[in-house]
Amino acid sequence: MEDYNKRRYELGGWVGAANPFPGTKTVELLDTTLGGGIYARLPFPYIFYTEIGSSYAVFLSKSERGLTSIPVYAALAYRIPVELPIQFFVKGGGGQAYVVARPSDTARWNPMLYGGLEASFIAGKRIRIGVRLDYNQIRETSLDIPDTYRLPLSSPYDDPRLLNPSNYRLENASFFYFGLTVGVLI
Repeated sequence: MEDYNKRRYELGGWVGAANPFPGTKTVELLDTTLGGGIYARLPFPYIFYTEIGSSYAVFLSKSERGLTSIPVYAALAYRIPVELPIQFFVKGGGGQAYVVARPSDTARWNPMLYGGLEASFIAGKRIRIGVRLDYNQIRETSLDIPDTYRLPLSSPYDDPRLLNPSNYRLENASFFYFGLTVGVLI
């Protein structure tokens, strides 16, 4: 079993696929892309680790739609106590996601739910290598017409689709990330 007095801090990063979650409306609108992120893991409280991290992904589509997502999260991670060279972590938490939606270029912070799994091993004494699967659900809280389209002025360069309030509906976006991770134990 792991000696909880000898657990160490960890800094790391990951890169991999960023995907809209299958079976949701998001997968109909956005394509899979490459994403990446960073994290810090602290051995606190008691048998848990506290993980703080962020990631970045720009989702495009075959149409003019697009979404930039920058989630920032905090989570409790639990190392499953199995005597194997590979270590397994289960993570859960929440945070905020900075989301920029195109073509309307609306940008805002939205609350987010976070969950994750990780399988990794320690190579040598200081390097952790593994794979991780993260799930983010971005909870939209308010959605209005962009300020530039609130005035009754129009120009030939305005997109008429952005003037219609019925085009703005609250939709919770779900994404999952699958990537290779490398961490340094401090």
